[in-house]
Amino acid sequence: MRTVASARQGTILGHPKGLYVLFFTELWERFSFYGMKTLLVLYMLNCFFWSQEKASSLLGWYAALAYGLPVVGGFIADHYLGAKRAVVLGAILLSAGHILMAVEAMPAFYTALGLIIAGVGLLKPNVSTQVGALYKPGDPRRDGAFTIFYMGINLGALAGPLLCDWLKDNYGYHVGFAAAGVGMILGLIVYVIGQRILVEFRQDIPAEEGQEGGIPTAESQPQHPPHVVRDRIIVLLVVFAFVILFWTAFEQSPNAMLVWADKHTNLRLASTEPPPVTLDELTAKADGEQEGRVPTSANWFRDPKVGSGQTQSFNPFFIIALAPLFAFLWVWLDKRKAQPSTPTKMVLGLVGVALAFGVMWPAAHLENGASSAPLAAVPSPLAVDEEGFVYGRDDDSDAAERVYYGAKRLRYDAASQTLQMSGVLVDLDRFRLLAQTAPEEFVAEVERFAEQTAEERPGDDGVTALLEHAPEGLGPVEIKEVEGRDRKTIVSWDPETKELTAFAEINKRARAEFLAAAAEPAFKRAVDRVYLDSSDFRVSVWWLIGFYLVLTMGELCLSPVGLSLVTKLAPPKHVGLFMGGWFLATAIAEKLAQVFGAYWGKMPPLDYFFIFVVMCGVGALLMALLVRSLKRMMHGVQ
Repeated sequence: MRTVASARQGTILGHPKGLYVLFFTELWERFSFYGMKTLLVLYMLNCFFWSQEKASSLLGWYAALAYGLPVVGGFIADHYLGAKRAVVLGAILLSAGHILMAVEAMPAFYTALGLIIAGVGLLKPNVSTQVGALYKPGDPRRDGAFTIFYMGINLGALAGPLLCDWLKDNYGYHVGFAAAGVGMILGLIVYVIGQRILVEFRQDIPAEEGQEGGIPTAESQPQHPPHVVRDRIIVLLVVFAFVILFWTAFEQSPNAMLVWADKHTNLRLASTEPPPVTLDELTAKADGEQEGRVPTSANWFRDPKVGSGQTQSFNPFFIIALAPLFAFLWVWLDKRKAQPSTPTKMVLGLVGVALAFGVMWPAAHLENGASSAPLAAVPSPLAVDEEGFVYGRDDDSDAAERVYYGAKRLRYDAASQTLQMSGVLVDLDRFRLLAQTAPEEFVAEVERFAEQTAEERPGDDGVTALLEHAPEGLGPVEIKEVEGRDRKTIVSWDPETKELTAFAEINKRARAEFLAAAAEPAFKRAVDRVYLDSSDFRVSVWWLIGFYLVLTMGELCLSPVGLSLVTKLAPPKHVGLFMGGWFLATAIAEKLAQVFGAYWGKMPPLDYFFIFVVMCGVGALLMALLVRSLKRMMHGVQ
């Protein structure tokens, strides 16, 4: 039996073949997870036309459950399914969920998210568990195996946003989502084919004293005095609190920082001049390209740029590039007896996040430039508050809450009769702002027709409605899908016949775009002028590159050492419980991050970034003050 197992096990580069099965399985799982996560918020904002608050709320629950359910998935595997069957089932659920994201229907969207959450919960903890189980207890190759395994995680996280965002720009969001599903199917195929070489060793049965590979079990380890156990648990609880703070700031990346990249950033790598914004009837694209705008490879080399979603690859790229340097640094310092303690490294992690948002502060200052246009008066139902800021109503809420535009930076100066904007007026705010001023009877006609298209689901022949209350001067309008090489026409307006033809359901965004075309003429001219002029204040993508460089350095100080600290400080019989506590802290942080994310667009970016500079700076200071006490309470654990 030993000979057969050894033959099945085999090695590549000194490690069991099974390690590379798990490497590629996790690579494709992370490819699909991060590829989909890159598209999610922009999909909700740009296609569903959801508010920032609503999109952030859903992202928060999705991410919190995706990071929290692995605790449940580990329990199910341990007591019912076993690790291998849990991974297979999880991969099937993930594949189905990602493929379902390609279906353009709201029930399919919510079902897909549920399947992905359940799939992550089953797959993620049990793949990691199997890495350790490939080695006998005490095998010195185990740490190196996890290094190789985590490289797969980051390669997947690097490739997912690059490819899925490119597909989104070229062929639409749903193709990008489908690519994430294909990636997960590849991971499932790799795992199923490679299962036979996943030879596992029992980790809970120690060899007898002196036998090869023997390690002490929890029962055989020395029992620490109650005060030592108590102190170490207190240290872990303190660490969890600061971990929540760290990840709350870090996880602005897939929401606020992604929206910043999409709406406020010049994504050209070799030019400080943003591409011009063009107004093609209603649809404003900030990439400066018209129909057939997908760049060729030759054009890319002449004017290199990245997609907004591709900026999500900066972090895994820097992890891959910097992790070996940090590993060398810690060893070099340790040889000189100067390696920082784990609590000190966590202080450095919080300082890194604070400095990363500090990098964005001057970028936000540059973005905050002024633009203006003449306007005799702000039309109703819009209004101006006591400080001159323009606000309107929320069509999705019964509450009388004021909705401000341009991150509460759009104002009207009655004395000079000018509409003024500080910073970039984004396309979504432009549509909402203008749509508010369309004639009420015309709005009612459009709403009735939109409801009709939702019921009838028009095909290629289209469905037509006569709009008798269309305002004079409303010219031809054609509204297309948001992204893709050959964008399908959703609605077409013929001013001569006053007929609106729909070739698909008129969703919220298409409705707002069409109503924006019918806005009060003088107000529309002013808003369009501000929109065009303010686009010049989009800042260089190199600010984001600097942000992710510093952020990753902070992550490398805190994240790898945190899990290791849990295994060292937790009581031997309860290591699993405290590992669950680590993941629970991460899940809480994911939700808290998007509580903050809901305020993006409600305050100037300057103020938003400054919140995290202060929050993480104060957190680092508090942690620094506790370092000496924490080291003492660790009772010799390094």
